[in-house]
Amino acid sequence: MFDSVDIIDRLSVSYRWREIQIETDWPTRTRRGDLLVNLRIWLYTEDPPRLGLSTSRINLYSSSAKGSLIGQIRKLTNHEAATCEELIHHLAEHSVALHKQDGTTTRPIPAQRTGDTHLIYPLWPATGGTLVGAGTNSFKSLVALATAIQASLATEILDGNTRPPAEPQPILYCDWESDEASFAERLYAIARGHGLELAPSVAYKRLTQPFTDVAPAIRDEVKLHGYKGIVIDSLSAAVGGSLIDDELANLFWNAVAAVEAPSLILAHKSQEAIRRNHQRVFGSVMHENRSRMLWDAYREPDSTLVRWEVVSDNNTGRKGQQLAWRVNIANTGEEHERRLDSITITAVNPHDVRQAPNEGNTLADRITYTLTENGPLTSGEIATVLGTSDASVRAQLSRHKTLFTKHGDNHRWALQ
Repeated sequence: MFDSVDIIDRLSVSYRWREIQIETDWPTRTRRGDLLVNLRIWLYTEDPPRLGLSTSRINLYSSSAKGSLIGQIRKLTNHEAATCEELIHHLAEHSVALHKQDGTTTRPIPAQRTGDTHLIYPLWPATGGTLVGAGTNSFKSLVALATAIQASLATEILDGNTRPPAEPQPILYCDWESDEASFAERLYAIARGHGLELAPSVAYKRLTQPFTDVAPAIRDEVKLHGYKGIVIDSLSAAVGGSLIDDELANLFWNAVAAVEAPSLILAHKSQEAIRRNHQRVFGSVMHENRSRMLWDAYREPDSTLVRWEVVSDNNTGRKGQQLAWRVNIANTGEEHERRLDSITITAVNPHDVRQAPNEGNTLADRITYTLTENGPLTSGEIATVLGTSDASVRAQLSRHKTLFTKHGDNHRWALQ
């Protein structure tokens, strides 16, 4: 039926039929959960280029939507209604088949991890969705914006053991809660506070529709402008429905994955979780399960002090570390017994993995590697090996007490 079909990616397909071009985007389930395929469709002719361009978002199984689309095709081509209707049936069947296929089957080749694993270490992994749960007035938007500025300018403004990227990484800030004027005021306040030039550095987009609806357009912007990450502020508004609905939660996270850019997602905690100091994001547990990393943010009462703590880190791993797992199964039962007595999963101690540091490692990582290779050393000896100052080394040794410990009375340091 089609002269050509070009699968652009897992969300976009381009069809050529006679003299018209049909481009489709974003097949999804409806919020009712019915197996209906919604498509965003462009219709145009290429001679002259893009003549009669028509855009619509329709349900291909809706009679009224189908009739409207047939009418648009007839205006472009002057073909008979029956011919155009046959085209729509093929379009619907092929789109549904691609939707059910859901991705390309591959045979992954195990390889050493390459490239940086974080946009901003250790806060924002360079893959998947990072979720930050916090109560009101806990500065989560302020910290998220500061993180976006650090990535966009490749300049360290988050004091401490964070690492800016080697090159500027453009960030898109998607905002459901505030407005452009408030965002700009906060942006320049952070810039002034760090002595940075007052110049725009983070792209801003004010949104009101659910993320599942705007994700195709955001994905297009990410590709067009080369954004390396997006901030979603915040989860409750971006979901566009009940936060406790598992299906809506999964639709949201599917949309996040489809944009194909690492995301930093701000989420509210329930008042009960705040009162009981529980590290839980309000809503469906799927929000926590689907996130790549989950942070809990807590503001001390009557203070500007905010504590951030990782609640779950779904195998992102620290930069420079390789994880290895060994699975042992003990089965002492008879063959007909459907029971495994025990399964033990053992992780390799990261300190036992000796991987040479590179330019992307933090000073703490380089100290860890040095002590792994050489055993206990004084701060001065570590500084000599790393080619840095003794003061810098001592500051890191004191800051990371969970990594390093004083070795007896000889002023040597070792790994915990």
